[in-house]
Parts: sequence; structure tokens; C-alpha cells
Amino acid sequence: MPQHPQARKQPRDGKVFLEQPDLGGALGVALKVDEVLHHARTKHQELHVVSAGRLGRVLLLDGIIQTTEYDEPGYHEMLAHVPMLVHPAPSKVLIIGGGDGGTLREVLKHPTVREVLVCEIDGEVVEAAKRFLPGLASGFDDPRVQLIIGDGVAYVADSPGGFDTILIDSSDPEGPAEGLFGESFYQSVRAALGPGGVAAALAESYHLYQDLIRGTFAVLERVFAQACYYTAQVPTYNSGIIGFALMTTGAYPLSPPDPMRIGELEPLRYYTEAAHRAAFALPRPALELLPPRIAEMQENIFASARGGLGSLAGL
Repeated sequence: MPQHPQARKQPRDGKVFLEQPDLGGALGVALKVDEVLHHARTKHQELHVVSAGRLGRVLLLDGIIQTTEYDEPGYHEMLAHVPMLVHPAPSKVLIIGGGDGGTLREVLKHPTVREVLVCEIDGEVVEAAKRFLPGLASGFDDPRVQLIIGDGVAYVADSPGGFDTILIDSSDPEGPAEGLFGESFYQSVRAALGPGGVAAALAESYHLYQDLIRGTFAVLERVFAQACYYTAQVPTYNSGIIGFALMTTGAYPLSPPDPMRIGELEPLRYYTEAAHRAAFALPRPALELLPPRIAEMQENIFASARGGLGSLAGL
């Protein structure tokens, strides 16, 4: 997409920075930057960490907001805990991307976890997070964690497998993350999961990426036994909504989470049992992007006797 004439190419101290807008240049996110704390041109992308008032510190890659201290729990808690709680006892976990450490922090809250591999393509993102976002990057020193700096697509393709949960914590489908949205990659993810395995991936906002979501879920329906689309509210992502794909090798993905297991995850700043269930209740514009079987399952989530509102009829 050509650079929007009002979008700033670089964050500057004391200036308003406008992300490259979406919807044909009609909708974008602006930040009032207090101070640029760090700037680097890595082997893979341009990296900034800035401070921005009540948003706290903000990580940008190639001029796109990746995370902010203000609203990062909405993204990281929902990417991690929804699939982890669908699996009955996740022990071995793979995170593709996730160099800021937020998803790793949440994964490590699960007491069943014994091993976590993080495969991040850009080591400078990890180092910047450790230095400027320590609240997110606190898990990298945990003895259960192995950090691999390398290409996640290649790693999954060559993986020995046996993962209980795989989380694809990528940036938008351009640049270094482009390969994480293709059918061959999802085939590799399926092969890398053990029996009963569960995966989740960034699947973007249904307001902004209709073609991507439509194509992705056509692929996921072929590759996985079950797939669903769910959302979280994250105001500093354009449109205020971020979407995820949940994929399983067999488990019913819409079962209510176990409240006892949720209680083991404190502290939580966004995730609740109700938020977990409601994340799969989609408005019509989102349902229309999904294959009919998936859309029908999600449209009827609260009419189901599997713990939904149907089970309350006798109360």
C-alpha cells in the first residue's frame, strides 16, 4: 500500500505518529509520542520503542504497533489462555514469534507446563523487550524456556513434533511474518502437534482483513479437525479488535473452560471465563467470512447444551 500522505515515517519526540492507515487509507491509529526510547534497523525490520502517555511503552515494527503496556493483556492473555485451556493438560508448548515475551509470560502461568520453545526470527526484538518492556519479557530466564533465534516456518517444518500447544504470535502478514499465513505452514503446524494438540494464531480483525480471514479459514477447515475464529478488544490495534484462529486435532473448541484451572492463572488483567466464551460469539460480518460449518457452530454457541445458555433453561 502506498504511504498515506499524513502518515509519519518515523516516530519523533513530542509529535503525533500516525500508523499507515487501513481501509484504503480511511482508518488509522495515532500515537502522541513522548519520547523515542530505542530505534534500530535490524536484519529483518525497523524497530522502535517509544513512550506514549497512559499507553506506557509501545513496541513498533516497521511503523506498526505491536504491543503497548496499556492494553497488551487483551492480546497476550487471549492468545495464550484460550487454547491452553482447551487442552486438558498442556506440557510441551511451542511459540512461533512472540519476541516481546508477553505470550510466554502467560504460558508459564499454567502449572502443567514443563517445556516451552520460543522461535523468534529477530533476536533484536527479544533484546529490546528485555531492556524496555521487562514486564512482558520476564519469562525468558525461566529454566523451562528454550529460545531459538530463527525462521519459524522452517523450524515447524523440521520439528520432531509432539507439542501439546502451538501458539503463532506473529506480526501482520507482511515482511518477516508473511510465511506464517500459508497452507504449507498450517500443514506443518498440524504435523507438529501431538495427539489432542491445540494451536492458536493471529487471524487479524474482521473489519480490515476479510480476504485473509476467508482464505485462512478455508485452509484451516481442510487441515484441522476443528477450527474457530475468536476476538479480543485491544484499542491500539486498528479497529480496536484483534482476531485469532483456534485449531484442534479433535477436541471440541467451544467447551467452557475449567474454573479451577482459571484460578491457577492469577494475576490476570483481561481474561475471564465469560470473556473466553463470549470471544467466539461473532457478529454477522465476521460469521460471513467463515466456512458454513464453522459459522453455524459459532452462531449457535450459546444455544448448545455444552455449557451454553441452553443448559440454563431449567433454572
